Amino acid sequence: MSWLVGLVRRLWRELLGFGAVGAVGYLSDTIMLNLLYHHTPSVVASAIAVSLSTLMAYAGNRLWTFRARERRQTRAEFGLFVLVSAGGLLITVSCVSFTVDVLGDDSRLATNVAQLVVGQILGTLFRFWACHTYVFPEAAPTSRDEAADAAVPTVPGPAKPLDDHQDSDFLV
Repeated sequence: MSWLVGLVRRLWRELLGFGAVGAVGYLSDTIMLNLLYHHTPSVVASAIAVSLSTLMAYAGNRLWTFRARERRQTRAEFGLFVLVSAGGLLITVSCVSFTVDVLGDDSRLATNVAQLVVGQILGTLFRFWACHTYVFPEAAPTSRDEAADAAVPTVPGPAKPLDDHQDSDFLV
């Protein structure tokens, strides 16, 4: 459990930024879908809304959440982001499919819980992990010395040598 606490301490700013960008993308998706709903076919409205929210999420994550990360060619980075977003969408849709096809519950409540709770949580965790790892990766150390320095934990303050009589209980 301590590894989880350490991970959250190390990534909390990215997690908050990713969540904020995701909330804006979700809101934009919802607004655009509902604005277009009566003017275009549902599938077209959905495609436009998802495309717009994906563009907004990419921009927000590139320019804010992962702004300090190494940059790569924009097309390649955006392509990876779209693939990751599609993977998150597949996870969400799979949760709805599991609820309807396996559990046999096609109620509005079950569908909303499957998509907006379980699917969104699992999809968001996947998207954060994939964006953090592949789309906006941390810069790799440039030499073996930097890699060795990164692996050695630092302790604040100077180290004190032990006297023969100091902390004898711990030397047994």
